Amino acid sequence: MAKKHARRDVIIVLTGPESCGKTQLAEQLSVRLSLPVVAEHARNYLQSMPPGWQYKPSDLIALVKLQQASEEGAHNLILDTDLLTLIIWWREKYGPVPAVFQDAMQCQSPRHYLLCAPDIVWQPDPLRENPRDRERLFEIYQHELRVRDLPFDVVHGIGQKRLDCAIAALEKRTSNRTIG
Repeated sequence: MAKKHARRDVIIVLTGPESCGKTQLAEQLSVRLSLPVVAEHARNYLQSMPPGWQYKPSDLIALVKLQQASEEGAHNLILDTDLLTLIIWWREKYGPVPAVFQDAMQCQSPRHYLLCAPDIVWQPDPLRENPRDRERLFEIYQHELRVRDLPFDVVHGIGQKRLDCAIAALEKRTSNRTIG
């Protein structure tokens, strides 16, 4: 008789530079795996601001708190970015990262990262800032995941191939449990 594996808690994080398909992939995975998606807090936060408004360091700290609140007691879900993105964003804009970011990272539940390669066409968006250096930012994400010893896989491809790559990575990483 085949042994049936129990489904364990899973948090999947889509991460990577701007315009690399994180939101679309999060939605596709949500449907495929029947898991809810926590939307990117930064996008919702910034879209709520008046025209011409410029974010400042205190806004990124507010986003840390929003991220933490949305993950309180979290299990079995997909995150369209997490604190790692905020840490990289802070470093890119302001330099050394305040302790509040590092402390928040230490308190996170275990998760698996899907690092989206910037191999899809850039889509202009008023909130995006980095159309020309996605490869450099991708390398920064990859470096951060490695030095923090966080489990991750790189996701490549366009459309169905990208989804298939993500599913294959998750199945490989979770072969001792059922994901969907």
